[in-house]
Amino acid sequence: MFDKDDFAEDHFNNSIQRAVANNLNVAYSNQAFEYWLILHFDDHQSGGMHRNDYNDKLNLLISSFQIEYDGNGSKIIEEDFYEILDGMDEKTGIPRISLAINRAERNYQLFDHINPAKEESSTTVFLLAKELLKYR
Repeated sequence: MFDKDDFAEDHFNNSIQRAVANNLNVAYSNQAFEYWLILHFDDHQSGGMHRNDYNDKLNLLISSFQIEYDGNGSKIIEEDFYEILDGMDEKTGIPRISLAINRAERNYQLFDHINPAKEESSTTVFLLAKELLKYR
């Protein structure tokens, strides 16, 4: 699992290509993992968002839960935040993980995957989540 961050396009794309060539699956986010977290609460439909903005957006989305995500510092996700991520969306009654998976998968399909470094904002963490949910 890795992020695009500010790595050069060829470094990011080559990492994905090398993994695939070695029969490894990757869960990447362009630009940052926080995009995956945002998708649990918001239907952000691609379109670039710089990773420096993810922390503020995520904290705005989770403010009603009286928690805060320190994306500019420790990036530690406390147990109470995991419980919220694993909970039900109040508006739809759908598990947030299902919403995030569906949103991420839909957004991922908007791209041709020729140059993943340009596919912002996107994530393949949904593939890892779907696999892990099999063992729940």
